[in-house]
Amino acid sequence: MEEYESKYIDNVIFGIFSFLLTVVFIKLGTIVLSGDGSFHFSRVEELYNNFRNRKLTFVASHTFSSTGVGTFLFYPSILLYPWVILRLIFSPVTSFYVWYGLMLFITMCVAYNSMWLFDKDRVRAIVFGILYTIFPYHIHLGIAHLVVGEFIAYTFIPLFFIGLYYCLVDRKKWYLLGIGWTLILYSHIVSAYITLLGAIAISIIYMIIDVKSIKRVMINLSKNIILVTLLSSFVLIPFVTDFIGASIKAPNGAIFGYVGSFQEILLSSITNTVDSNRSVGIFAIFTIIVGYYSIRKSKVEEKIAYGLGVFILLCTSTIFPWRLFNNTIVGRVLGAIQFPYRLNTYVGFFLMITFSLILSRLIHSISNRNAKILLISGVMIFLMVSYYGSLTDLFVKIHESQGNLLEKNTKLAKKIPNEAIIKNSNYHNIFDYSILYGEIDYYPSVAFNNLQEGNGNYITKEVNPKINSILSHRVIIGGKEKVKIPKVASNYIEYNVKVGEKEKIDIPVLAYKRTKVMLNGKNVGYTASSRGTVMVDGEKGNNKISVTYQPSKLLYVGIIVSFITWIGLLIGLIFSKRRNVN
Repeated sequence: MEEYESKYIDNVIFGIFSFLLTVVFIKLGTIVLSGDGSFHFSRVEELYNNFRNRKLTFVASHTFSSTGVGTFLFYPSILLYPWVILRLIFSPVTSFYVWYGLMLFITMCVAYNSMWLFDKDRVRAIVFGILYTIFPYHIHLGIAHLVVGEFIAYTFIPLFFIGLYYCLVDRKKWYLLGIGWTLILYSHIVSAYITLLGAIAISIIYMIIDVKSIKRVMINLSKNIILVTLLSSFVLIPFVTDFIGASIKAPNGAIFGYVGSFQEILLSSITNTVDSNRSVGIFAIFTIIVGYYSIRKSKVEEKIAYGLGVFILLCTSTIFPWRLFNNTIVGRVLGAIQFPYRLNTYVGFFLMITFSLILSRLIHSISNRNAKILLISGVMIFLMVSYYGSLTDLFVKIHESQGNLLEKNTKLAKKIPNEAIIKNSNYHNIFDYSILYGEIDYYPSVAFNNLQEGNGNYITKEVNPKINSILSHRVIIGGKEKVKIPKVASNYIEYNVKVGEKEKIDIPVLAYKRTKVMLNGKNVGYTASSRGTVMVDGEKGNNKISVTYQPSKLLYVGIIVSFITWIGLLIGLIFSKRRNVN
């Protein structure tokens, strides 16, 4: 009972701390829409529009230029619904910051409980929960560059690794690995892939070192594979039914970009900024310097955590020869990582394990209760000051750019400017633009066939006329283009086209395996055009062409299977805890 009371108090501490980390942004009421921000805000807006109409979301109709792109089929969205619900309650900007604060709180709780399972030290668990949450790369993902999918996945990394630890060392709590990996998969597929590679590598090394563990480890891993398959079936099924063999272009892989030198990483980290994706913060650098001395007499797991933290940090730099693996088998395996700086998530996890050990030992070394409380309070205040200090560049942008609000756009296929300033008054202007990154992910590959040499901007008419014509709402009738603005509803896009004779009509809505088309109220067949869009045989006169998406029945089966598995797992855990109490 005392343990539960302590955890309740600690959760209250995390709640207060999360509020203090967020309240300043709520008061400012301003978002600097950089990085992947426009992509994820568009995702949430689509989910929000459909949720209000009690509809699931399969393809984009209100956002992403109303092209019917299958982003919601192939990029998990389930963990965005808390933000969607908050969007129903608060103004758009406030809902984002309240959601951000909620995610900080959940991350603290997950990290705290994971550390408690690793080392039954309450002080260390609290310290680790806060350190891991305010790690600069996490804040970079969440609020500086708005890489929301990876930001959510970061929350569950501690749960994944404590699950892997239990999976390797004994048969108890093996399911934590499956739960952790499933929640990461719900958040960000690339993060799920990276953690999977990590689990495979660590498991193989462990079994080589301890041959007697092979049977136990293989049984635990096999059970987790089954658990993950059941829990995530509704995420995996669209890839089987709609993606494999469908010639859909996924985000680029096998190109290791933005690799910094160790000197660049060191300099960014010493400044403790969150604006750079290379920064791991001053605490991580301090841990690298003094960590070995601190853990030299500790148990082997502490040494492994420290060693992995240092090794992975080196792997994020040019010390590791990433580009040598381009166009090789290793490159194809690692290619989904795309940007080695993504490994900073794991740097933060492992090095903050060591730093939490250092701080907790310092706190425990003080016997005087009042002095200990004073030190803990000082550490908390220092960590909060460090957090806000790391966000200095963001605050400068907010204050200096207040007059540079994002204006309403009237030009089709125009990209939203980076670091656009968003307030509640101009929030909806976001969706008048083509988004900065991710707009054309999961387009049919044929849309890229005539890609010309350019500056990386795939949507201009000069670089790619096919994609530009889709984003510009250009209907092609007998080889002639005409701009038409569609009518939209949940998973529904409608074009009205008038022709003088029977013509093939190519509308700018992407064609997938399960796309359904109606012409003047009747179901009709269609072909995929040379740009990967829906093309029908039009009739003389008015043609009302409506496009929807009809998911596979297997998808609904997957949703039911996942739901039942979660309920069964929850019931099993409740009964297990009751047996342990008795």
